[in-house]
Amino acid sequence: MSRDEFLELLEETIDCEDELSFDMELEEIAEYDSIAVLSLMSMYDEMGVRVSPKDFENLKTVADLFTLAGESVE
Repeated sequence: MSRDEFLELLEETIDCEDELSFDMELEEIAEYDSIAVLSLMSMYDEMGVRVSPKDFENLKTVADLFTLAGESVE
């Protein structure tokens, strides 16, 4: 999965109305909340990446979400 594809999937998953970029702070994204984290956990699971709510505690940017996906993204 490319970086652009990841951003598109992320926007769909958290139902984000704005276009996301890798340098965006998660706290600045209105749709990023506890429900979004649950949706993201499901998204990562479908990608074959095992995550827990604790994995999201120290993430700051959209780039951090990409890094969390690990080898399933380019």
